[in-house]
Amino acid sequence: MSTYYWEKRQRSQNIPITSIRCLVEALTTSSIQLTNVPVEVHDLIDAEQSYAEALAAYEQSSLTSLGDVKTMQANIEALIAANDTLHEALITAENKLPETLNFKNNGVSYSAKRAAGSYRITWTEEVQTYNGRETGQTRGGEDSRAFVNQLCRSYETAQTRHNNERSRLQKAMAELNSELPTALDQAIRVRTAWERAEEAKRVKNLVNERKDHVLSKGQAMGFTSRVSEMEVEGEQEIIISMERFVPPSSSKGKKGGSRFGFNRR
Repeated sequence: MSTYYWEKRQRSQNIPITSIRCLVEALTTSSIQLTNVPVEVHDLIDAEQSYAEALAAYEQSSLTSLGDVKTMQANIEALIAANDTLHEALITAENKLPETLNFKNNGVSYSAKRAAGSYRITWTEEVQTYNGRETGQTRGGEDSRAFVNQLCRSYETAQTRHNNERSRLQKAMAELNSELPTALDQAIRVRTAWERAEEAKRVKNLVNERKDHVLSKGQAMGFTSRVSEMEVEGEQEIIISMERFVPPSSSKGKKGGSRFGFNRR
């Protein structure tokens, strides 16, 4: 007499997860949580954020003043460092895949073990048999199958977008590797020119202050003054000549005078 039986069977499905970073991105809008995100992926996410911030700061830089140029140079150097850090983080995170991935969905925990380049999820369900053969009827395992299907769809949907974004990012990083040294060299040259201009301006202001001080003191003492400029050995020299009338009763009616000179570089 043939009888129907229910027997427990293990079911499994392989999921070709090759990028944990892509998986984390895929689950951001899902009810599924990856509970053992590797530290290397956290480091990669931090490196991506730092790179994005450094790139934005660099793109907003300008050369309109000495302060701006110094900021631009610092931004370029920060972007070079962020670029290098991101490159290393990408290699480390993509090449170091954990042996087990632990998930939680609707309060239920699942584990996927790495096997032959994929991750295998295994669950138990009951199948109906008749004369030792399965009838196609099952009970239990619905939540597990739904979880596996949702995980596969989420990852597959994100994979193309993730791969395109990675290709774009790596191309941009490669272009920056060739662009940034030139930009840094330009920033240094512009900064040096600004610094020379600022130094010349400071020297000019100092010379004018000293000249005004001498003229003011001379005027207070009753001197009349004459200012002239001449070039001496490639340097601009300011000559201040002063004279004062001396009354005849004290110095036989002669004029007394002084002469001051200083260089303006």
